Amino acid sequence: MNQRHTPDSIHHLMTSKSGKLAKIQQKSSQLQLINHFLTNNLLPGCDDYCRVANLRQGILVIEVASGAWATRLQQLRIEFMAQIRQQIIPTLLSIEIKVNPALFVKAEPPKPNPRKISQQTAEHLETLAEQAPAALAATLLRLAKLARRKE
Repeated sequence: MNQRHTPDSIHHLMTSKSGKLAKIQQKSSQLQLINHFLTNNLLPGCDDYCRVANLRQGILVIEVASGAWATRLQQLRIEFMAQIRQQIIPTLLSIEIKVNPALFVKAEPPKPNPRKISQQTAEHLETLAEQAPAALAATLLRLAKLARRKE
């Protein structure tokens, strides 16, 4: 018996109300709704420091950037549960708060140091190096050399 399974069309998968893709889409939209409710209604302005991570078996998982945010949410946990149960998920059992420091890290490149050593400062460093101990003199001369190289 050579049975071949014919794949479902993409259109059918996207428009189907049942199946794995539909369940993933429903869960994703539900998590977005809860996250929007959390960051706009319950804690305005916290969208950089906390987010809804998951909802499984009636337990809402919220990730926060630091222990301070975790403590703050722990104190407001009962109020959050009541409001979320009332407005979004009546079957919510509890809220779990996890610290994830990666939320706080920004992906911005470091800015170059705008400070420069002037020619006059380089001369002062060289003069100072003449009377300083050897280790300090070497460091001062390296700094003065940086001023001359950047010109």
